[in-house]
Parts: sequence; structure tokens; C-alpha cells
Amino acid sequence: MLDIECDEKICPLCGADNQCAMSADRPVESCWCASVHISAATLAAIPPEDVGRRCICPSCAARGEEAGDAG
Repeated sequence: MLDIECDEKICPLCGADNQCAMSADRPVESCWCASVHISAATLAAIPPEDVGRRCICPSCAARGEEAGDAG
């Protein structure tokens, strides 16, 4: 069995760069996610093992909003 370390810069939903400020050693306040609403359905789609470890990307966050979930 391989021991694969989680890449915190990769979106757990689509595999794209999540553009996370914290994973780039920048202040959390500068992150794109600090100024957007992320739907409850999108957050619920994050695999349990990635919750609190990897952020979703702006595209996945926007898809959740386009789906009309008021969260």
C-alpha cells in the first residue's frame, strides 16, 4: 500500500489548482474564498478525509452557486 501525502493545493472535487492563499503561505484574508459564499451542498461534497485539509477551487465554488443552493 502506498502512503500518498495529500496535496493541499489541489481541489478535492475536480483536481484543479485550488488557488488557496494559505497553501501559498499568504494570509487567509487574502484568499479568494474570503469574499464568496460557498454553498452547503458544495461543502458537503468534499470527501471527509479532505475536510479541513484541502480547499475547493473557485470553479467548483461557482458551480455550487450556479446550481442555486442558498446554503
